[in-house]
Amino acid sequence: MSMKRSVLYKTLGMVLLTAGLSTISSCEKSNTKSAESMGTQSMSTAVAGENKSGEALSGEELYARDCQVCHSMRPPAKSAPPIVGLASRFRTVYGNKDDAVAAMVSFMKAPDAANTSLGPQAIRRFGLMPAMSMPDEELEKVAGWLWDQYDPNFVPGGGYR
Repeated sequence: MSMKRSVLYKTLGMVLLTAGLSTISSCEKSNTKSAESMGTQSMSTAVAGENKSGEALSGEELYARDCQVCHSMRPPAKSAPPIVGLASRFRTVYGNKDDAVAAMVSFMKAPDAANTSLGPQAIRRFGLMPAMSMPDEELEKVAGWLWDQYDPNFVPGGGYR
């Protein structure tokens, strides 16, 4: 049974990885403007973090582009903890936005089971997220946005008051 479970987990991991890469590829393609519609703006700039108005992406837009494929806003969870649960946990653990954002950025750049603020139960349930290859400025922006999604009516474990 242990051997079967190991094979199942490896197969599931490959399926999730393939689906994730496919989703990322699809998102990148949908965020890339055609050369004709871009005028003087380079394609790499359009993909690298600007919205249709040419402004830097907001934290919410970065979440939509890079995070929502795994993180739902509210329970039920997708393949990673929901945003309101993360916001609640980071408020409990850090108590202030600057420290929480720094911890989130550090974790997103180099996820490490020994360095998670969520505890071992989250790693057992969801596994370890892949490292995010976003610029630090974008990581800080999405982490700050995540902090702001705190809902005082959310009860850890997935419920609401």
